[in-house]
Amino acid sequence: MQTRYTKEIIPIEGWEREETYRFFSTFTQPFFNVHTEADITPLYRYCKRQGLPVSLGYMHATTQAARNTGNFLLRIENGQVIRYSGLDMSTTILKDDMQIAFTHFPFIEKLEDFCGNGAQVIAEVKKSRKLFNGYQGNDLLHMTSLPWFTFKGMEHASAANRQDPGVPKIGYGKIEMRGEQVYLPISIGLHHALADGYHIHLFLQELAKVIGSYTT
Repeated sequence: MQTRYTKEIIPIEGWEREETYRFFSTFTQPFFNVHTEADITPLYRYCKRQGLPVSLGYMHATTQAARNTGNFLLRIENGQVIRYSGLDMSTTILKDDMQIAFTHFPFIEKLEDFCGNGAQVIAEVKKSRKLFNGYQGNDLLHMTSLPWFTFKGMEHASAANRQDPGVPKIGYGKIEMRGEQVYLPISIGLHHALADGYHIHLFLQELAKVIGSYTT
């Protein structure tokens, strides 16, 4: 399979998750979902000051945090556990005809450059008639945004007739203002053979660090 990032095989025998992996990898629906929220106040204010799309801002922060969380880099390919050296993102874009398009955004370290490239990608995809746009490998995060309403929970569609490689699934709801603070509903779905709730905790810690780095 073509990939954007290098990968290494994690031997399953003797792996600290061997028993957990063998247990959950037999499930027809092995994903678990956690629904929470993130305080994105510093990032929100930074994006507003710089004239950047807030949605691309929090997706960029999510990708940064996932790249720093080891278990978010794990995948299952041909019965082997793989660890990728990096991640991009693929998110849904609402096209001009009100249909969705799964769209690849290459990761760029600097937020301003990422948003500049992202604006070009979105402009092209909005006029596209394709469902899939750009690279769609396993070294991605799958994202979707529901900016019209907040939510208390979200489940993602899954194909029961094939082995899922375990790409993390991230969903966002409508931003909520509470006084001076800005909160983002976020749903995180992980393959239980590759990660547990503790790893979502580590991810959320990394996300808070990234968001906090925009404090002036």
